[in-house]
Amino acid sequence: MEENTPLSVHVKITVDPAKSEAFLAVLRPLFEKVTAEPLNIFCEVYRDEKNPGVFRIVENWNASLDYMMNVQVKKDYYKPYREATESLFIKPQEAEILSRMPGTDWASAKREFYPERG
Repeated sequence: MEENTPLSVHVKITVDPAKSEAFLAVLRPLFEKVTAEPLNIFCEVYRDEKNPGVFRIVENWNASLDYMMNVQVKKDYYKPYREATESLFIKPQEAEILSRMPGTDWASAKREFYPERG
């Protein structure tokens, strides 16, 4: 990965299905902090309808791998999230960091998909 290649972080989280809403309540403040970061350009949370309790978070960053590993993941606002979710997980988190394809040939987003965002 090149230093300035935008990155996409994919995290799979598996919680006790009975605690899904509790997990989302704990995730919300972290989501707000992450999406407020100037280098975060996209963040979306997905739920696996066939596997209750399984969530995937996709974040796109205009940041290097070095920045992500040595600056972003060490920010203080992750600590309360980690402490609050540890007992909710029934499997370890799985994370992948991928480099985005250069340019815009392989990217698309339709404004109509998020009409409330204008």
